[in-house]
Amino acid sequence: MTDFSSLATSMFAQGFNCAQSVLYACGREYFKEDASALKLASGFAAGISYRGELCGAVSGALMAIGLHHGYADQSQEARDQVFRLTKRFLSMFETLHGSVHCNQLLETDISTPEGLQQAREKGAFKSKCPLLVGSAAQIVGQLLAEEEVK
Repeated sequence: MTDFSSLATSMFAQGFNCAQSVLYACGREYFKEDASALKLASGFAAGISYRGELCGAVSGALMAIGLHHGYADQSQEARDQVFRLTKRFLSMFETLHGSVHCNQLLETDISTPEGLQQAREKGAFKSKCPLLVGSAAQIVGQLLAEEEVK
């Protein structure tokens, strides 16, 4: 199984956002240049541009799954495969962390200035987000490894 988790958490520690870190680690072989993966995922941080919605690590993971197993034709088999994998990812992530929504994961509404300040004061972005990034990348690696065996 590929260890995407270490690279993803390293990218996050370097200052890249959660979505960038996961997409880069799990899908970089699909891009002609590294910057493309980072640019693509740049707006998905903090629950999609600090709206507190779908966790950026989850967004990056879903994009990576799409790169590996997404469809570009009308094949029902390909559609079924990508939706099966994304549903499994969401279920596994939610089982581990209780939610896939940024506000719930950080236990504050980061879409408001007050909530964002509270999350920063609590250190949520430094304490929780690296765990979420690593976990998302690890789950993607596990799912991709299982698909290779099939």
